[in-house]
Amino acid sequence: MRIGIDMEQGGVKRLHVKDNGCGIRKDELALALSRYATSKIGTPDDLACLASLGFGGEALPSIASVSRLTLTSGEPDMPSGWRIEFNGGEQFKQVPLVAHSAGTSVDMVDLFFNVPARRKFLHTELSHAEILLCRIALSRFDVALELTRSGRMVHRLRGDAFLSAGGAAY
Repeated sequence: MRIGIDMEQGGVKRLHVKDNGCGIRKDELALALSRYATSKIGTPDDLACLASLGFGGEALPSIASVSRLTLTSGEPDMPSGWRIEFNGGEQFKQVPLVAHSAGTSVDMVDLFFNVPARRKFLHTELSHAEILLCRIALSRFDVALELTRSGRMVHRLRGDAFLSAGGAAY
């Protein structure tokens, strides 16, 4: 699994996250932006053994409500993907066929454009994001993480490289 993250102005102007995973099915794309929708819980027993950073289905709908968010996804072995766009929490449009490889892209633009009072609390987010990415890379050796700022590479983290290089994670 590979995850790429690009941030502009600490993620306030733009945050683009792309993975090369299995994607989101076309009929579930809008559901992914619905409150409490999650793919991590299939049975009540799953609540006792969560191994992820969240499960409540709150992140994407919350971010979509305070930004301009585009969710694009494609499944493996499919010739195209699909896209859905939200503007301040309201669905703007759905595009049935777009060029997109297997995996999912979340493109968030203008965080808190519709709640400007919240913007003043966002000055330390980039450093927090870098620390979190390093922690994730150290705990998930199967995931490669890349962080760029405005298209310029900041970190390329691979947990398995950290172990094999005797501590050098780059």
